[in-house]
Amino acid sequence: MWMSDGPEETSQVAGEPIARLTPYELVFGEGSFEATVFPQIQEEAELRKVDPLVPLRFDFLSRSGDAVREVVPVDAPPEALEQYRRLLYHAFNFWRSGKPVYVLDSAVARYLVEAAPTLADWRLTAPNPSTYLQLPANLFWGSISPDSTPEPVDGFFATAKVTDDPLGSSYCRIEILMVLGMRRDRAGFSVIPFSTEAGPGIADDWSEAPGRDDGDDFENTLPGGEMSGLYSILTTAEALKLVARSLWYIDSFPDDVSRAAAPLHRVSFGGDS
Repeated sequence: MWMSDGPEETSQVAGEPIARLTPYELVFGEGSFEATVFPQIQEEAELRKVDPLVPLRFDFLSRSGDAVREVVPVDAPPEALEQYRRLLYHAFNFWRSGKPVYVLDSAVARYLVEAAPTLADWRLTAPNPSTYLQLPANLFWGSISPDSTPEPVDGFFATAKVTDDPLGSSYCRIEILMVLGMRRDRAGFSVIPFSTEAGPGIADDWSEAPGRDDGDDFENTLPGGEMSGLYSILTTAEALKLVARSLWYIDSFPDDVSRAAAPLHRVSFGGDS
């Protein structure tokens, strides 16, 4: 597994993989967001003493609302508004965290699926308040609905906040945004938001229970996909397992997490960079 110092870094490290262009760069990497919009959201959050890691509090910031309206296409359906809210929430906190990208190589990704490491003795945690986990290109496939055409899963935004419950025990709430369908012939991408909590007294049944009612977790559903060793993500439980196992690996094997070069070409994306 490899870590990039952020999408803005352009130096290549010899012999190490290059992070593909991230969804953050496609939408927020250029223009006024980093120079104006995000600093304004940060300033308002500090002025109002609001923690932007809490989604509802972030959404109620006036500058956040303005920013969502700036990125929502005029012809977008009403139900798309929540997806844009969640994308902005993750993008802002990703920017605020220094834009850390972790690139899973194929060997690690296959280990996390095939070995199914147990997380029973591990406490859900994240290396940064917000992180982007980039999967091997075209290895995992999913869709935004059962009737939709499967798309390659590029990766996950994972934004975490540790807080205390009324009894004083700390737990972690993690917001996740799965990103699908990033390819050369498409201007945008698909997203699926979800979240979970884990900590003392909060069962993480999803980490060990079967992710599907029928079939094995991550079992391929694409015609001919078995020949290429492809995986499918059909349920939220499967997505949570993959994210949690990735975070577990980062936390448990820090010596295996090395710096990777960010993409040298910001104008193209998809496939192997």
